[in-house]
Amino acid sequence: MFISSCGQRDKSKPNKVYMPDMYYSLAYEPYSYNENFADKSSARKPVAGTVKRGFVPYDMPNTTEGYQLSKTKVVSPLEKNEDNLRNGKANFNIYCALCHGEKGDGQGILVQNEKILGVPDFSKVRLPDITEGSIFHVITYGKGIMGSHASQLTKKERWEIVQYVEKLRNDL
Repeated sequence: MFISSCGQRDKSKPNKVYMPDMYYSLAYEPYSYNENFADKSSARKPVAGTVKRGFVPYDMPNTTEGYQLSKTKVVSPLEKNEDNLRNGKANFNIYCALCHGEKGDGQGILVQNEKILGVPDFSKVRLPDITEGSIFHVITYGKGIMGSHASQLTKKERWEIVQYVEKLRNDL
């Protein structure tokens, strides 16, 4: 084998192919019919419990009990700094201020125009028992008429908003 590899050959063309299936694998079109699988579909589901790289799932359930647990069990993984507050403010103004107002006083443009009612302010008098964990839980799952923002915001962005909301709570 070694001697045969030492000879003159045209390097623009492949030499002998050992195990051609490794070189020329057959790719299936996604969602196409495939006899090789029991469900006849080439699109394969990930194994149950699969978690994508760099992602840690939020394991609190979307229930009243999960909300109560989040108050004591969920803490921010981010350090409190100006960058996080600045990013949190920017995202708050995009996603939250329409209802909650730029100051967190519950007087956003939609409330002022009476499109929605009953939006709470973030003051410690009005909501004395919320914590960073419960704020994160509400942003993730929604509460009352507020919908979930988990599909619009990454986990890090949600935690940045939590830091900013905590700052607003101290300012109110």
